[in-house]
Amino acid sequence: MEISTAGQRIGVAGIRQQTLLAILLLDVGKTIGVARLIDGIWGERAPATAHAQLRICVSRLRRRMNETGLPALISTENQGYRLTVANERIDVYHFARLLEVAHEVETHGKLSESVQLLRVALGLWRGPALEGLSSPLVRTAAARLDEERRGALEHCFSLELRLGQHHRIVPELMANAAEFPFRENLQFQLITALYRSGRQVDALNVYRKLKRRFREELGVDPSHFLRSLERKILAQSPDLNGGTPAQETRVPACSAVSGM
Repeated sequence: MEISTAGQRIGVAGIRQQTLLAILLLDVGKTIGVARLIDGIWGERAPATAHAQLRICVSRLRRRMNETGLPALISTENQGYRLTVANERIDVYHFARLLEVAHEVETHGKLSESVQLLRVALGLWRGPALEGLSSPLVRTAAARLDEERRGALEHCFSLELRLGQHHRIVPELMANAAEFPFRENLQFQLITALYRSGRQVDALNVYRKLKRRFREELGVDPSHFLRSLERKILAQSPDLNGGTPAQETRVPACSAVSGM
């Protein structure tokens, strides 16, 4: 984990301090009880000195934040600790806000602007959420955040396909489909993009490799909507071409990120 301030990234030393910061950030503005923090940092292996060690971790984290000039405060309240920091300074909340605005813009028919906002949101990510932290409490939250990122990326791909940008997104789709071979929507998007790019043979090869992998590793066939996609490709169905790229509704100009 890192603290970013004045354009510089400053690391937080030690797994315990990183885990403490992660837990406080995930519930920013709320008081987290000492017992929960100890469980999150040490789990079932909490030492007899856990309370004292937690106080040391908090003290060191406070000092680190002061060194960076970060306008944040870790306060001690009611047998727990609370982190107070503006939400817009936290990547997780900035990401969520951008997704909200992207959805709002999309409902007004401005697909290109929605894609731009989604790409800005996705650009906040530099790897898996809370990477390197093994606390079960943190990993549960990390899995949820990673799923939100993948969902946002797939939705971004769907809008880009509607806008006729299939050629451009093929390389990125291929990389993500290889990383997540059992995400059927992602595979559907890749196969569709390949077909629309004039690569029918490649599209069919992706499906057939996927089908073989499903059978060998899961013991099932791909879902109906992927099997239907293969049939449409073999029949060269006009439905797969997507027609004319989506036309955007023009609405009065406004700032998509105002108030962030």
